[in-house]
Amino acid sequence: MKNRREYQSALAAEYALGTLRGLARIQFERQILRNPELAEEVSRWQNLFSQMDNSLQPVTPPAWIWKKLQLQLPPPEKAETSSIRRASGAYLGWAIAVCLAALLLVPRLLVQPEAPIPVAVLASSEQSGQWIVSMDKSTRSLTLTPLSTVPIGEQHSLELWSIAAGEKPHSLGLLNASGPTQVAFNKVALTKGNVMAISLEPHGGSPTGQPTGAVLYSGPLQNI
Repeated sequence: MKNRREYQSALAAEYALGTLRGLARIQFERQILRNPELAEEVSRWQNLFSQMDNSLQPVTPPAWIWKKLQLQLPPPEKAETSSIRRASGAYLGWAIAVCLAALLLVPRLLVQPEAPIPVAVLASSEQSGQWIVSMDKSTRSLTLTPLSTVPIGEQHSLELWSIAAGEKPHSLGLLNASGPTQVAFNKVALTKGNVMAISLEPHGGSPTGQPTGAVLYSGPLQNI
């Protein structure tokens, strides 16, 4: 069973992820205002999650985006030379503003739908580390990032499991104990409430297809 400090840390992680909602979020925000240590814990989680943005790669907008913008620009008005100059100046300023807006907004529109989103925090009352689970729906893959994990030794492996209510655990593969790991879930239906668990197995993974060692980290899927 988690002690109060571990429970507050888990809530801080959910708050930083954005998965703590409704009345629970309002009550937690009130606690943050009264508890400096809790505010510091939230800040720590926010900094950890912000580091995941470093994995995002810039995306060059496709040609059709620029073509569409050009088609939406109004044609210059026909008038006397002085009027044309004034209209051209106004048109140029408007066009520059549109292009600047496009440079700011188009990459966001293109990158965000494809960027992995945090969907779970896996923790344990007996371990000092946590794992952040991010989902990329476009590639049907999960990325698991360890935070201050415990060394497991060469004779063991960490294995990831998905556990739906009333069903047996389904292996999603082995994890790198010291760095991010990407695993596919093409054959597994992941829905909100599924429990994700990491067990300690013999080197190479479970020999039975089911967890055989201790479950070191676990947590429910959220924000799906």
